[in-house]
Amino acid sequence: MISDTVFKDALEVALKAQGLNKKERQETANIYIEKYPTEHMNDILDDEEQKAREHQAAKKASKKVRSEFEEQSALVHWFRKTYPDVWIYANRNGGTRSPREKVDQIREGVLAGVADLFAPGFKLYIEMKRTNGGVTSDAQIAFKEHVERFGYRWILAEGFEDAREQILIIVEKNKNKT
Repeated sequence: MISDTVFKDALEVALKAQGLNKKERQETANIYIEKYPTEHMNDILDDEEQKAREHQAAKKASKKVRSEFEEQSALVHWFRKTYPDVWIYANRNGGTRSPREKVDQIREGVLAGVADLFAPGFKLYIEMKRTNGGVTSDAQIAFKEHVERFGYRWILAEGFEDAREQILIIVEKNKNKT
């Protein structure tokens, strides 16, 4: 457990990174200290630090288009925090390889077009693209059509925000079915 002073200092940094003014930061810190027991302070800091990262990422994104790697990394972080009991993992199909490595990987079973991410608990494949400029290949479309024939879901996400919204819709629809 952490002391109130350490908690307040760390929370101050996270809230400042979210763009809150000094009065808002003090009020928020006081509410947390009054409302929540000490054993929840680490969770609160994790949440506020994630909000700060998302705020900073959004601020940065307004200046430049994030890479597919950055978008996918943000999604995986959010997904694992939001659905800790549901696995999500990456398929390492992309990247630069020597001709020899390409041949070896094809022999091992690497397949062009396989989606970037898979969440087996949701039977969901996720093809990530940047928010601006990403292109879906014919192999990716063929993969989508193949997995959908077997009852899997496949989404094309143009960035973290788009992926998150689509996943939230899928989860909500699943809740309504049960």
